[in-house]
Amino acid sequence: MDEQVIPDVYCDGMLLQLSPFGLILNLTKSSPIPGTQAPKSVAYARMSLEHAKVIAVMLRRVLKQHEEQQGGAIILHPQVYQQLGISREEDW
Repeated sequence: MDEQVIPDVYCDGMLLQLSPFGLILNLTKSSPIPGTQAPKSVAYARMSLEHAKVIAVMLRRVLKQHEEQQGGAIILHPQVYQQLGISREEDW
């Protein structure tokens, strides 16, 4: 009997590709030596926009519950907010 091998991947980056019909998460991994190579794609996750929205809602819910249980926010470096153009108050 053939067993399906499910890849176990590590990523430290992500690129999003959006179309009217779906979304592709391009999961990437950086080189251990910063600035020497472009990030390498390690996996693609393709899904409908509806599925992507459900995942986003569920991820937010699970992370918020974790923060409440731990008694504090998951801390992001201020540079992360700046580079990604996001706001801790408005986007979280």
